[in-house]
Amino acid sequence: MTALWVIVLSIIIFTALVINMAFKPSYSAKLTAYLMVIAVLGGSIIYGKGYTDVTGNAFLSLVRTPFSVIGMFLGKNDMSAISGSVWMQTGLGVFCFWLFHLMAFYSIASAAMVTVGSAGLRKLRLFLALNGDLTIIYGVNDNSIRVGRECLANENSAVVMISENDAEPRAQEIINMGMAIITGKGIAQSSERELRKLKIGSRNKIEIFALDQNPQKNLFYALKLKDAFEEMKVSPARTSLTLAGTEEIIASMLQVSKDQYGFGYVNVFEPSELMARAMIRLCPPWECISFDEKGRALQDFDCIVIGLGECGQAVLRHLIMNGQFVGSRFHAAVFSPMSGQEAGYLFAECRELVNQYEIELHNDDGRSKEFYDYLESRLGTVKYIAVCTGNDEMNTEIADHLMLYLKRMNAENICVLKCVKEHVSYQKAIGSGILNQNVYSYDMLSAVMEDRNAILINSVYDDSDRSDWDKWVACDSFSKMSSRASAEFLPAIVRASGSSREEAMNDDWERLLGEEKLDVLGEMEHLRWCAFHFCNGYRAMTDEEFDKRAEEYITNLSEGRPANPRIGKDTDERSHACLIPYSQLDRLSEKEKSVTGRNVNYKQSDINNVLIIPRILRQEQAEG
Repeated sequence: MTALWVIVLSIIIFTALVINMAFKPSYSAKLTAYLMVIAVLGGSIIYGKGYTDVTGNAFLSLVRTPFSVIGMFLGKNDMSAISGSVWMQTGLGVFCFWLFHLMAFYSIASAAMVTVGSAGLRKLRLFLALNGDLTIIYGVNDNSIRVGRECLANENSAVVMISENDAEPRAQEIINMGMAIITGKGIAQSSERELRKLKIGSRNKIEIFALDQNPQKNLFYALKLKDAFEEMKVSPARTSLTLAGTEEIIASMLQVSKDQYGFGYVNVFEPSELMARAMIRLCPPWECISFDEKGRALQDFDCIVIGLGECGQAVLRHLIMNGQFVGSRFHAAVFSPMSGQEAGYLFAECRELVNQYEIELHNDDGRSKEFYDYLESRLGTVKYIAVCTGNDEMNTEIADHLMLYLKRMNAENICVLKCVKEHVSYQKAIGSGILNQNVYSYDMLSAVMEDRNAILINSVYDDSDRSDWDKWVACDSFSKMSSRASAEFLPAIVRASGSSREEAMNDDWERLLGEEKLDVLGEMEHLRWCAFHFCNGYRAMTDEEFDKRAEEYITNLSEGRPANPRIGKDTDERSHACLIPYSQLDRLSEKEKSVTGRNVNYKQSDINNVLIIPRILRQEQAEG
């Protein structure tokens, strides 16, 4: 029976040691270090006591003990030399002797396997990455590793991470996840020699994510890679690039065109803007509103934004764009001790926001008495509170206190969200689960996934025979933003219609809605469209400006010069004649038609954005 227990315990110990090898390198390294320290201390005690008992000479024992302890890590033992010790005459003493030797040998073997095995496994991962499509991720950090891990779900694509740090501390962690990694200045600067290791020329599809925490490094890497791909004659159609930045500035530098080589598709995202979109997806404003049988809102949309830095401004703009409902009034209160200084660019760039919408700026902290006094006075109307101070810890402090306060005030129906650049979190009530949406996820960063509905909407306005994707690639940055905003709002229209998702997918949806409700939904879409333009710096074109552009159009046409029939839109001045109430669109359509002869119907354009919903929902369902 004793032998059986010995066998069982031996198996358990061996299994535990093997499992440790499968742990993350950081955990395994810590355990190895602990075992090494315990082995040194235990060996020093066992051998020090043993030699002292046997020889009776403290000086000799002091010299021999370190040699024996070192031998423990080499798989040797000097049991015969200390077998006469009192401790070695007991079962416990012998057990401790062999236990400390096991710890010593395992710790040094583990360290050796990690060191030697890491290099071999690294080469193996790179070898396995030489087939199929290729995903390159530049920069090693929590966000990029998360994206890489999600990319592994695509079995046809190999994932290779790039770090300029030769001694990348997270290399083993990346390898253990199933990704390959190449390090050093050469690959970070896209040297052709290093890139050829990846068999770039034989890949059908190459997807690049530049996700270093330094935005400038991402841009420089992308530019170097573009030049290298051009030298290697890589077809742009096979490539796509995603990186953080401002689309209007960066995209044209990297996107292929008739005048320059570039990547086949360039997706530039601003983290704060993507975060705001994630917020709307996680907790849509229209879910806070109820609607009557005609699609009209029964309540106003009243919200609070705490913080007006980069995140706060993005949140405010997206709440304006997605908080527009027929029969409802939009109101926002912004609390930030520095709101006057922080809001300069926003309101200089988008001057119409304060003219078109009720926006209050309070120079008070979200933890202040003034804030809670204001909140108490509006508990009956506030629907939404976004906490976006720019500091995750402060966000948590404010949000937790808010949740407790709202619970005591029986006002848990008010949505409270925490927003930082990397993620958004929402807890419906104290004790309920917390919903999170990471900004740095494959679905959020991939244009094919994130923009699929926007791509369909954009295709409606392009009657060429190109594919929907080709239309999207050729689209300018502002039009892409407009289509994204429209796609983001589609669920709001479905909710206001009173239809289920299944009903909205029906080809007969137009008849089911009826003319009156369809007109209300068209007006709702127009309110959203106006909000988008106001949030992007546009203003309403005056009658005088419209008449002047009409005269210029007629003159240019009569003199045989190029004449743009879109007289109601001036992109240079960022003015648009359609930024008027829905009820006035028919008059504008007739006025423009009398000048250009074009059969325009601006009210119908808004309605068309409603009528495309069944097609989009069906395609979304088909794609899973």
